[in-house]
Amino acid sequence: MKREKILLPAELEKLLDALKALRGKVKWKPGKDISHLEKRRRMGHLAPHVTLTEYEKIILKLVNNGENVVYLYEIREEHYYAVRGEIHDQLWLVVFGAKGLMETAFPPVNMDDYLERRGFVLLGRIEEVMQWKVLDSK
Repeated sequence: MKREKILLPAELEKLLDALKALRGKVKWKPGKDISHLEKRRRMGHLAPHVTLTEYEKIILKLVNNGENVVYLYEIREEHYYAVRGEIHDQLWLVVFGAKGLMETAFPPVNMDDYLERRGFVLLGRIEEVMQWKVLDSK
């Protein structure tokens, strides 16, 4: 897939920066880490005993797997990104914004329907997307 048809150079730079930041460390909006963990427990996405550290390990495994795919999601002219991947035999979606700031991570009941209804745009596998900047510098 040709990114030029989807992302302008400045937008590509924001995506790559966000993905690199999240691959290094999970960062939440103030106070949102525990609220998201509790919501995932309540919804049965995570066992009641799962800690924030374990939840963040799931997120890190997903975003650091180069075979997983990344999407672009735009709402109110703001770009968000999502990584789709499988962990523990379940498809998960990790949604994050600029600078890798976490929005949420969860396993939608019907992943394809969820992505389609909200207008997520497939960009490619993480390992491919991470190479886009290298191609630009040649």
